[in-house]
Amino acid sequence: MANPKVPQEFWSSYIVEKLFKTNPHMKLAFDESKYVKGGSIVYIPQSGGKPNVVKNRSTLPAAAVQRADTVVFYPLDVWTTDPTNITWAEANEISYAKQDSVLGDHTSVLAETAGDEILLSWVRGFKPTVGGGSAVDYLPTSRMIATAGVSAPVNPNDGQTGTRLAFTYKEVSKMQALFNKDGVAKEDRYAIIESYMLEQLMESLTTNQMHAFEQTADLKNGILGRLYGFTILDRSSVLAFNKTTKQPIPMGQALAATDNLAALFWQKNSVSVSLGDTELFQDEKNPLYYGDVYSGLIKLGGRCRREDWKGIGVVVQTEA
Repeated sequence: MANPKVPQEFWSSYIVEKLFKTNPHMKLAFDESKYVKGGSIVYIPQSGGKPNVVKNRSTLPAAAVQRADTVVFYPLDVWTTDPTNITWAEANEISYAKQDSVLGDHTSVLAETAGDEILLSWVRGFKPTVGGGSAVDYLPTSRMIATAGVSAPVNPNDGQTGTRLAFTYKEVSKMQALFNKDGVAKEDRYAIIESYMLEQLMESLTTNQMHAFEQTADLKNGILGRLYGFTILDRSSVLAFNKTTKQPIPMGQALAATDNLAALFWQKNSVSVSLGDTELFQDEKNPLYYGDVYSGLIKLGGRCRREDWKGIGVVVQTEA
């Protein structure tokens, strides 16, 4: 029996649900999806300066000034999976629903890849340029706090070598002070930490700190606890920065021996997520493949919403 055609609306709801369930950090950002134009571009008008105020104006007529509005726009990334073929023989002879398994693979890999990329996009901003358009910018070093714990070996599975100073609660305290100085809201502050760095952080907590941390856990929603006003999330990989350039390493690129891992901190209204089209491609009874062929597509993007970078920062490993 041939595989039934999957309705597009089912695929769309399924991939979106999987996307946000796999990546809880994506639900903890400002949603700019309503600004997506044509399914591919995020277009956001930016109001210009406010009018000047004069006390007891004595000179008339007052000079009329045109407000210089600008616009920020950026493209959504397009993520596609390599096609998978389910032959006619497989569809009729195997004892399990291979179509369900294949679609599950496609949604899982799309969700994981897109979730990684969103973290990278949050340390990348877009500034309006004269004459229209946007220039790409990266998180400045003023928003980076170095780890300052004891010397510890790196995780050899990451491709790094040598030792780094461990991540401790003191760096989280410094990040809280930085956010307080920014003047961003004390609500909706979050941190996502790579598993190896998280282990170091946990080991640095005092007994009282650990007890308070565990009391605020919500494991059902992926929340490990709260520390210095930040809701803490865990992820197998977060970000890494080049030792020399201080710029983030692109997702999928192998880490160099001297690269440094980082934990990301943000306030919800300082970063954004934009979701565009989602599509499942289905070619039934393809004569070249003697069966059905499937592949998936999603359009997704994000950014740091503030040119001054307030409300976002990273704690970066430092060489011992």
